[in-house]
Amino acid sequence: MKYQKIFLLQLTCLFLITSSLFSQNKTKKVTSKIEKVIVFSEGAQVTRKAKASFELGKTELVFQGISPKIDKQSLQVKGIGSFTILSVIHQNNFLNTQQHREEISSLEADKRNWELKKTTETNVLSILQNEENILAKNQVVGGTNSGLKTIDLKEAVDFHRQRLIDLVKKKTEVSQKISAIDSTLVKLDKQLKALNSSDESATSDIIVTVSANTAITDATFEINYYVFDAGWYSNYDLRVEDVNNPIDLLFKANIFQSSGEDWKDVKMVISSGNPTESGLAPTINPWYLNLNQRRASQSSVQAYGQLIGNTVSGTVSDTYGPIPGVSVIVKGTTIGTTTDFEGNYTIKVPSINSQLVFSYVGSQKIVNARNKVINVVLEPVAMEEVVVVAGYSSKKSKRNREEDDNDSSIPMETSVAYQPTTISYEIQVPYTVLSDGKVYTAEIKTFNLPAQYQYLSIPKIDASAYLTAKITDWQDLNLFDGELNLFFEGAYLGKSLLDLQNAADTLEISLGKDKGISIARKQMKEYKSKQFLSNYKTESRAFEISVKNNKPYPVEIIILDQLPISATKEITVDDEEYKEGTLAEETKIVTWKLNLPSKTEKKLNMKYKVKSPKNSSLILD
Repeated sequence: MKYQKIFLLQLTCLFLITSSLFSQNKTKKVTSKIEKVIVFSEGAQVTRKAKASFELGKTELVFQGISPKIDKQSLQVKGIGSFTILSVIHQNNFLNTQQHREEISSLEADKRNWELKKTTETNVLSILQNEENILAKNQVVGGTNSGLKTIDLKEAVDFHRQRLIDLVKKKTEVSQKISAIDSTLVKLDKQLKALNSSDESATSDIIVTVSANTAITDATFEINYYVFDAGWYSNYDLRVEDVNNPIDLLFKANIFQSSGEDWKDVKMVISSGNPTESGLAPTINPWYLNLNQRRASQSSVQAYGQLIGNTVSGTVSDTYGPIPGVSVIVKGTTIGTTTDFEGNYTIKVPSINSQLVFSYVGSQKIVNARNKVINVVLEPVAMEEVVVVAGYSSKKSKRNREEDDNDSSIPMETSVAYQPTTISYEIQVPYTVLSDGKVYTAEIKTFNLPAQYQYLSIPKIDASAYLTAKITDWQDLNLFDGELNLFFEGAYLGKSLLDLQNAADTLEISLGKDKGISIARKQMKEYKSKQFLSNYKTESRAFEISVKNNKPYPVEIIILDQLPISATKEITVDDEEYKEGTLAEETKIVTWKLNLPSKTEKKLNMKYKVKSPKNSSLILD
């Protein structure tokens, strides 16, 4: 009897231990769906939602198919129900690979088949080469002591020669097949590169450990995280019918991502925020003066309004050659573009102090935009494999859930930090952006903007008339920086730049050159003279600027020129003449404001004399 009690007690303990271990190791896979994506200029915030049921005790809920490119500090899990979230773990899953698009999978299958064909033909070529080597080593040698009759020797030599000829022909045919296969493989590689299929095929799991006092049948989860390798940039189509009509401005968002998960039919928002930037306000330190201090030289773009912008171009490549589809973004702005099929790009930057961010499927490089041509070689960036973050808990009573079903256990810090300072647009229909790095262009909004049109020309530098549009109250339009595709009177004029960071109360947009206005600046030979008096000389110059309006309507145009400024007392500038113009005394810039009727021409004149030492050399033209 005593032994029976001991046996029953041991059996009970074993049962309890087994039950406890079983309850601690319960694991359940949960299917989640991406509901919303906020795309920033760099990266994106993804919101997933899921429903789950689980038994009392501890349960590990495994959310699979998550992007492997998560910022570990951004992962947040919110749960609604009578349970507690004990921990949240994020880890890569190399067994559960990403779903490739059908087009990419088909191309990869074709590539494997062609590689098998190449292997077969290479082996055939090797066999033929071996046979040729055997024949070369066993050539028939005839002579008086060979024991072969002349006719037999002739037949052996003929056979040997014909066999070698056949081998050469077959080797040539096989080599041609291998060459054709290589050509096909190159094309397949280029097409796969154009589709931006990523070498990163792993997904990741989010493991949420929950504890419940009762069985849960209606738990709701919301998972938020920030992913890399995503972003957007803006550009515009700007159309002007003529200077008597307002501007039509079409705002477009170019969205791209290669995060490892497809965004299919999701609620999508584009935001000017950038969570990678520091949110800390700057501080100022005491300013101390020392002897012989030198001021660092700062270079900037010389421009009138937005007429002159730095254009940077180049090629992006890796160890295999040019890369198409690389995103090129001006850091801190929404100005951007992508490389074409040959890896080439062209982008306008606000200033030469700008930085360009080159991003492509796991690679990123930041370059100072201080040259007109910038060629970039990208290298792959290693991904962190396992990330563990602190857990968050969410426990609600039934009464609390009824009072506030939307309450969250963790606030979204990034979103809250940037909400007061960002502009966001929500795409009204469900939108899809696949994880292929390709640019998906969404037309966001059309603006019809009243504008004051004005032409500008500096014929001393460029004898062209640049059309500018001046827009007031633009701050209420919620615009972004971006490149402009210019269309004037139905013709494409090229690109310009919408640089809002350097804009004044009146937004000036350059619409490019207008061939309908002819401008010429010439030196008047009859006024050019040089006189010598004692140790000094006096030189005279005169210029004529002709402006002709060939358009069917009147135009307003500003002409700029300049008089020289003496930087030393030995040089004097006299007899300045600039009829109908206005002179800025400090800069000596002359401004003519003309209202020029259709089919009319106006001539402007400017004269001056310069007195300088006899042996001096001056540039006066």
